[in-house]
Amino acid sequence: MMKKLIGKLLSAKSGKTVETKQIATPDISRVIKIPPAPVAPVAEIPAPAAEPETADPLELADRAEAAVDLMASQFDAWMEADLTRLMEAWHNAQQPGATPESYRTVFMCAHNIRGVAGSYGYPAISRLCGSLSTLLTDTHPGENAALINLHIEACRAAFIGAGTGDISQSVADAVCDALEQSVAAKAAHK
Repeated sequence: MMKKLIGKLLSAKSGKTVETKQIATPDISRVIKIPPAPVAPVAEIPAPAAEPETADPLELADRAEAAVDLMASQFDAWMEADLTRLMEAWHNAQQPGATPESYRTVFMCAHNIRGVAGSYGYPAISRLCGSLSTLLTDTHPGENAALINLHIEACRAAFIGAGTGDISQSVADAVCDALEQSVAAKAAHK
């Protein structure tokens, strides 16, 4: 994927010529007197650096893809850890005497997951956590518990069912649509 993108950029770049205009630098020596720089002894003058190698963009793309592939094996573990934090935060927010800060912690977990889930390959979880974040924006302790719980359980189900085919994705999309509509309806009644 990165190779294709870089290939397109290179071909587009090579097809266009950019004209540069040379601008004369004004002589300001009559206005500002700059003391001459001290001259370094010949022994201290470093040799000119070798010209930096120009990296092959396609090679860089290969290396970037390899790095992403290496990290991709960790995406599942990271997503599972993020979902565990979300579930623990929700469990704590359901305890007697829960404070607005408890709900804020659930919001922050959902918000953070929303931001990374798509990159990890979990678009349904990203949508669900986006909807949950919207719901939690105006939720006070004790409110909307059933709808919050549905969001969190749907995230767990989407994680377990991820990558199991088109039917699983269709179900995840339908659940996302239904929960997003429920949140929109709640927001409209406030």
